[in-house]
Amino acid sequence: MGADLVSLELSHERLAHLRDRLAVAIRAGLAKPNQEIKALPAYLRRPTQGISGRADVLDVGGSRMRAAAVEMTNGEARLLGPIVENEMMQRAARQEVSREEFFAAQAELVLRADPNPAPGFTLGYCFSYPATITPQGGAVLIEWTKGIRVADSIGQNVGALLDYELRRRGAKAGQIMVLNDTVASLMAAAAIAPGEDRAIGLIVGTGTNMAGFFPGRDLAKLTGAERAGWSEDEAMAVNLESGDFTPREILTDLDEALDAALLPAQRGKQRFEKTVSGAYLPRLLWLAAGSEACLRAGFDIEDPACDAARVAALRGDPFVGAAATALFDRSADLIAAGLAGLIAAFGPSRRVAILGEGGLFLNTPGYQERIAATLQALLLPGREARFVTAPDQVPANFLGAAVAALSFQATA
Repeated sequence: MGADLVSLELSHERLAHLRDRLAVAIRAGLAKPNQEIKALPAYLRRPTQGISGRADVLDVGGSRMRAAAVEMTNGEARLLGPIVENEMMQRAARQEVSREEFFAAQAELVLRADPNPAPGFTLGYCFSYPATITPQGGAVLIEWTKGIRVADSIGQNVGALLDYELRRRGAKAGQIMVLNDTVASLMAAAAIAPGEDRAIGLIVGTGTNMAGFFPGRDLAKLTGAERAGWSEDEAMAVNLESGDFTPREILTDLDEALDAALLPAQRGKQRFEKTVSGAYLPRLLWLAAGSEACLRAGFDIEDPACDAARVAALRGDPFVGAAATALFDRSADLIAAGLAGLIAAFGPSRRVAILGEGGLFLNTPGYQERIAATLQALLLPGREARFVTAPDQVPANFLGAAVAALSFQATA
């Protein structure tokens, strides 16, 4: 179709307005159920320093399913063996799979990573899809995103389904702690930077999301039973599900065309995610540059190899480079506005540690730097933010899930 790329440029004023509106939406999501920002409580406290123990970790992400065994010693993490993975997420993105085969694949992966788990072993289950976490550490699936389709699974407790498949194979977990991948990044950030006032978990990959800690008094929507054991001042991890925010003021004809071209069940949802994340940038490039220019650049939307990394690589291309650059710059600026909105929603906290994960964030040259520069310009007076990273040997999802499982076990 081709497009006027000026529509993708965002002024400081527009980004600041988006920051402020997102901060209001976050506070509303904390206070009331069924808001634009879901703000799902994770029932996890900020981890204590020097945590120790062993946990198996399962990571069910946007494009990968993988597992490993992790040992924590005085806050330091190490893998006890290799990370193992399978191709189930790619299958579930291509076609609908049955609930039984989906969770059987997870159980088998855990047992590949730890063939002889001790009775009552601890499992951190990093589940990267919208789910309502229960005070007992379970999770009820709200919906699938990123094109994943698993039959008869909406409304089901994913931790219980995994536990069933593990028990069928003779493995009995003592504790399965389910958490979102963004909450895993949050827990990792808090463990890496315990001295900061606040921490943020950020995902920018196939999809996007943010998570942070909020005191119990901010979570007015929780019932008495859900608040049991929590004081007004205790900080609880919250999965914002910020990808579902609708940034009406910056949506363009490109964004509307992309949304309209999706399956009916996917339309009108995850509008913020559709402007910034890896699952959608290739489609936006096809619309922005036009099919003729894309094909001349060797970019075919029907080719699975033409993913977000390929879009990033084409930023210097004579045919589609301007469109690819505009899309990535907009993505980085919107992520920065989202972070600034979350930091504003925290209130007067001064120092914030941010741990970013996901292929776009980690692997796109210049992307992190643009986010950091735009964020610095959007921070309200008196706020400071810095980015932290997980240790090279242990991915952030594995560190965060292990910390979460061991922390929950210690306080359960």
